[in-house]
Amino acid sequence: MKNVIKSKRSLLHKKVSAYMTLETSFLVTWVIFLMIFLIYLSFYLYDRCVLFQDAYAICFRGSIQKEVSPSDYINSHMEEQFGKKYFGVGNVDARVEQSRTEVQVYAKCDVKVPFYHFLTLADRKEWSMQTEAKAQIINPTKMIRACRMAGNVIGKLQE
Repeated sequence: MKNVIKSKRSLLHKKVSAYMTLETSFLVTWVIFLMIFLIYLSFYLYDRCVLFQDAYAICFRGSIQKEVSPSDYINSHMEEQFGKKYFGVGNVDARVEQSRTEVQVYAKCDVKVPFYHFLTLADRKEWSMQTEAKAQIINPTKMIRACRMAGNVIGKLQE
């Protein structure tokens, strides 16, 4: 009788440990999937930050140019600035708009998602990101000359 009880207990332990192994295999799979997703999401956030930084850097460099117009400088150096440093991104589409007092750079790109069926909307295969950077066009030499000219005119009017 004791042997029968022992055999039933050992059979029960074998079933329970196998059941826990099955649950653990599902749990470990999901934990690994979530860790990979978080790593991929951190790459996406890194790409967003670098995209804004690159857009603002090229915008600012263009705004302080004295030899060429800001939009010409930005268009000629845009590919060099954006480059191929983004993770999972094909090309960065950028455009420049310039007014009399400021220059704006708009940049947009799509990040390819490996499991897009689970991580995006039904009709999308990538995550889109876009940014906008503005900088005032500053020409200190022109400003100093205008102030000196205004000072000379005021001085002549006071005489």
